[in-house]
Parts: sequence; structure tokens; C-alpha cells
Amino acid sequence: MAGFKPQRGNSVEKSGADAGSVLRGAGTANQGLRLRLVRRQERGDAGAIKGPFLLLDAGDNRHADALAALVGKLTDAAEVLRAIRAASPSCVSVVNANILAVEG
Repeated sequence: MAGFKPQRGNSVEKSGADAGSVLRGAGTANQGLRLRLVRRQERGDAGAIKGPFLLLDAGDNRHADALAALVGKLTDAAEVLRAIRAASPSCVSVVNANILAVEG
């Protein structure tokens, strides 16, 4: 499966998300990933999550080992991208709004 996207309306890109929301990975590259937002995410941006967030779980995906050191820490999209690119230089971010959905 090449890259599952959440159903229309479920992604943070489509719905936005409030500060304090827990987001979950909605693609194969970020399956099981969970994070808690510090800053509100506005609807309409498909790019990286803005501002800091707490990485709750690295998930069960090909980047989980690279992200393990960040679990339980306040981090940001740039640090997450550096961590996964150390092992997979051509990978895109796993914390983009188009492949994350609000949990619940």
C-alpha cells in the first residue's frame, strides 16, 4: 500500500485542530504515531505541524526506531524530520497535517 490518506474531512489539513488535541498517524509511514499539540493548527495547511508538540508514541511504522528517542519529549516538525532523515534521507515528514487526524 503506497500511502493511505485519511478520509476527506478527517485530516488535520481538512479540519484543523485545537491546542491540546491528540493527533494520530493516518498513513503507512506514520501508523501508530501519536502526538499532543501545544499550538492550534489552522485548517487548510497540508504541511508540517506548526509549533511544538509532545510526541506520545512513535507507533509501529518504519520510522519508529528513529523516533524512539523523541517519545515523551517536547519537539517540533524540524526535529522529527532530522531524526527520520538520519536513517532514511529521502523520506518526507511523518508529522504533516495531511497524514494526521484528530484522535477520538
